[in-house]
Amino acid sequence: MIFKNVIIIFIVIFTPFIFFGQNKTDKIKSKYYYDVDSILTLRCDSIGNDLNVYFYTKSKQKYNVCMDFNYNGGYKALSAYCDSVYFNREDYNYDELNATALYSILFDKNLKIKDIRILKRNAYNNSKYNYDLLIKKILYSTESRWSKYDKDNNCKWYFYLGVFDVR
Repeated sequence: MIFKNVIIIFIVIFTPFIFFGQNKTDKIKSKYYYDVDSILTLRCDSIGNDLNVYFYTKSKQKYNVCMDFNYNGGYKALSAYCDSVYFNREDYNYDELNATALYSILFDKNLKIKDIRILKRNAYNNSKYNYDLLIKKILYSTESRWSKYDKDNNCKWYFYLGVFDVR
């Protein structure tokens, strides 16, 4: 009899918690990325399996960005184009740096480049030559060479993250 009463009390007390309890919500996990000048450039928020990326301009404007586009011909074509411009410039001095730069590009809805930021320099600095400016000039020259995966996409801003080989 006591055992029955304990089970009935247990069911009566814990039933509301089982059937009417709140669902556990996913926590937002944010990661922040800064450029070489220590200015906030990107924020990535992950909620469960969803990822939201925000690009910050130097004037601190925040844009929710999409990444469903690419360079015409893919990454290898972009790399080959950047190399050809890099090696065929007038002031090329045949110094081999074997360095890389991590960069980000902000595009508007028509894939016009609005901002380029250098996020990280690997194995070089700008003491002998302004490589950051050179990288930005080369990347700005790619403006008409990008295309969206879906032409009907309603994104207003697009974002690309890449690595530039400073040879």
